[in-house]
Amino acid sequence: MKNTSILLFILILLPACIHRGAKSTAINKVDSSINNDTIFKGDRDTVIIDSEQNYKLTKHDLRELYKNEPTFKFHDGSYPDAPEIAYNIRQVPDFGSESGQDLYYAIYAHFLKKLYPYKKSTVRRQTLIKMYRDINSIFGRLAHGGTYFGHQYTRILADAEYSISLGDYRDCDDEKQYDISKQKQLYLNALKQQIIDELNSNLDFPDKERLQEKKELFETVKELDDLITDYFYLKSARTFQYSNY
Repeated sequence: MKNTSILLFILILLPACIHRGAKSTAINKVDSSINNDTIFKGDRDTVIIDSEQNYKLTKHDLRELYKNEPTFKFHDGSYPDAPEIAYNIRQVPDFGSESGQDLYYAIYAHFLKKLYPYKKSTVRRQTLIKMYRDINSIFGRLAHGGTYFGHQYTRILADAEYSISLGDYRDCDDEKQYDISKQKQLYLNALKQQIIDELNSNLDFPDKERLQEKKELFETVKELDDLITDYFYLKSARTFQYSNY
């Protein structure tokens, strides 16, 4: 199958692992000699999958992936599989490495995003990605970094897109217009307490450094406070945090 050789080539280019704050420079282009049959006008044009990681694929390769990978076929009005489930049941095997899984999640988000091109979804998308990366940053700093948090930075694109799909399909969540301030405060206070407990129990933090770390982490919590403006965002933040950390 043509797409298998494409993906093997792509994944060779990917870095073995991504450290906290690292940026992948992979996938600038796919060798055009791999697929030189059935090339239509514009097929060699590249599509940016994730600008931060510089993930790019040609239109032809994206079409081949869509044709051969059922988990990328999203349909309006149906529930998509969560990204971790979709990844585990995928039929294209070439995303097996950690970096390959990052790429899979980015492509998953690329295809699912096409169902939600609306202005409301664009705002949600930006907010969710910022929220999830804030949460990931908090727990990454508490853990002194690690490859997990670096990989999460990219995979959050798929998590955010999946959250958007649930919000759109389950309109009842959007109908909850009551005041969420008390629920939100409980969530944020619990997060602050977890930060305090983790810092106090971690002997790797000298006292002076611990105070500075607490101040900066609390500033990130304040960002979350500003971002969580309704029940949809509150529910999404809680679900993402409790599912991943």
